[in-house]
Amino acid sequence: MAAYDTYVNADTYFINRLYVQDWTDSSSATKTKALTEASQRIDRLRFRGEKVDDDQDLEFPRYYGDKADGTEEISDDIKIACYELALALIQERNPEIELDNLAVMKRSFANVSTTYKNIALEHIASGIPSMLAWQYLKPYLAYCKSINVYRKS
Repeated sequence: MAAYDTYVNADTYFINRLYVQDWTDSSSATKTKALTEASQRIDRLRFRGEKVDDDQDLEFPRYYGDKADGTEEISDDIKIACYELALALIQERNPEIELDNLAVMKRSFANVSTTYKNIALEHIASGIPSMLAWQYLKPYLAYCKSINVYRKS
């Protein structure tokens, strides 16, 4: 399985960051698994543009014009999003649990009741438990606001 970058490059990225002890303490195998899962989660999203090569394993690199010109690369934003998401996964942040916790408005203990609010944060609902990773991914996302209808004769 492919990942957007290596754990060695992720280590370099995290070297100047605070609160990354979980990453630092993880084995290289765990980091590689986290980066692979992060890449898979990223690839479940819908992006603008087209894959450079239909046979490439991942959604990036992409092109946005008429055709690929051979200069397309995986952007640093996508790599950083992958690192941040991998860190969130190593920290055991689970989007389903996060979504459940965010939805609770009130809990009572006498006669046990829980009140939920109808909220789904965009990044959590998309399976990305890191807001920072989401901020790096968001400019690349495609949004469907309309449906194109074509007439065939």
